[in-house]
Amino acid sequence: MITPGGAGESLQRRMKDRMLSEVAEMATQLFLAKGFDETTVDEICAAAGLSRRSFFRYFKTKEDIVISQLPVLSDIGCEVFLSRPPDEDVWTALRHSLTPFVEWVDEDHARALAFLALIEKSPTLRFRYLDRVDRWQAGLVAAARTRLAHSGNELYLPVIVAAATGAYRAAGKIWAQSGGGDSISALFDEAFAALAPAPYLDRGR
Repeated sequence: MITPGGAGESLQRRMKDRMLSEVAEMATQLFLAKGFDETTVDEICAAAGLSRRSFFRYFKTKEDIVISQLPVLSDIGCEVFLSRPPDEDVWTALRHSLTPFVEWVDEDHARALAFLALIEKSPTLRFRYLDRVDRWQAGLVAAARTRLAHSGNELYLPVIVAAATGAYRAAGKIWAQSGGGDSISALFDEAFAALAPAPYLDRGR
């Protein structure tokens, strides 16, 4: 049974999520039209009908607007990884953790390309992106430890997760350079196949 207070909190959450989505979309349109560094917070506030105080209540920084829209950098990738069948090897599970990113790219190739171009062109945004990749990588290591509680090798999991995130970055860069002409899913498959751990190192079962 949903209590009145619980229903109120759920409604407030949905309203906040909708507002976040609307502000992010307006800001994104400005970024794509003018450039990330060239767009000011004041311009975003004017387009969204927000005060600066309200804007910073939703987003800590301008960079967060872009980073928050990349699903691979959110908790969802770790959730997909943890949801994989328990008898699946860890390398394959890591490959499947990229599924949200593949779906995001396939939904709108042009938009995904534009997002990645924004990141490449802006030093501040690129720094924030790389920082978030590091945090995503740490989250995957923690998720892998939860999945492989019996693994006693402290080096194995950080190394294999670093290889997976490296494959993601390399394949993503090649995809962007191709102008989206290649299949991002196929590139991920190729990258992961090239780095697949030797059988005697596979501790994912």
